Amino acid sequence: MDIFSFIKNVDKPNMSTLERAYAILWWAGREDNTIGMSTNEICKVIESAGHPKQNVSRINTQLLKDKLVCKVPGKEQWRLKVHPRIQLDEKYEQAISIPKKLKPTDSVLPRALFNNTRGYIEKVVFQINGSYDSGLFDCCAVMCRRLLETLIIEVYESVNRTGDIKNNDGHFFMFSDLLKVFEKDGNLNPSRNTKQALSDFKKLGDLSAHNRRFNARKEDIDRIRDGIRTASEELLHLSKII
Repeated sequence: MDIFSFIKNVDKPNMSTLERAYAILWWAGREDNTIGMSTNEICKVIESAGHPKQNVSRINTQLLKDKLVCKVPGKEQWRLKVHPRIQLDEKYEQAISIPKKLKPTDSVLPRALFNNTRGYIEKVVFQINGSYDSGLFDCCAVMCRRLLETLIIEVYESVNRTGDIKNNDGHFFMFSDLLKVFEKDGNLNPSRNTKQALSDFKKLGDLSAHNRRFNARKEDIDRIRDGIRTASEELLHLSKII
């Protein structure tokens, strides 16, 4: 996020020109409080947010009288004083922590395989690829686990046999128990490749979800990526989704 995106994000209709100037000066000095901006620079940023051309002289006069800002020594620039900056920290740090919108990719699983299946399945695949792209490999592994759990349940729902994968309370089994039932199911007869892929993934999925001393790495996902893709496609066919 640059300063122009920042001011557009925090700008409100009822903000005064001085409040916009405070926000801009907060951004300029967020890492070094000695860094400031000139009145001309402040006005340009305000205008970039869609406001009309600013009166530089008038804003400069307002800043001269304002007790929350001061001049940067030796420069024609303004900066926020310490206490006003502290008061604005929480407000604006939240504004710059808004997550960046991820670009859809096929980094782990091809989106085309899941297009027009189920909306919730497509969203999980988006999160799998997005977390991998962002270097969040434990998150990626956990979301892969969720995808495979979901697809196995879809298979049993398609043949009206969900009772085979539920406990006495009527809740679906966890991933480990789902696999035990699915791998031994002679009626569904999953392929050897899919059984192996699910087994390989289970080890990583268990570590990422339950082992507090384990953190998945890129190579862990890369190693089981092809297997997840193979298993997913077979499960989609068995569930009659595709």
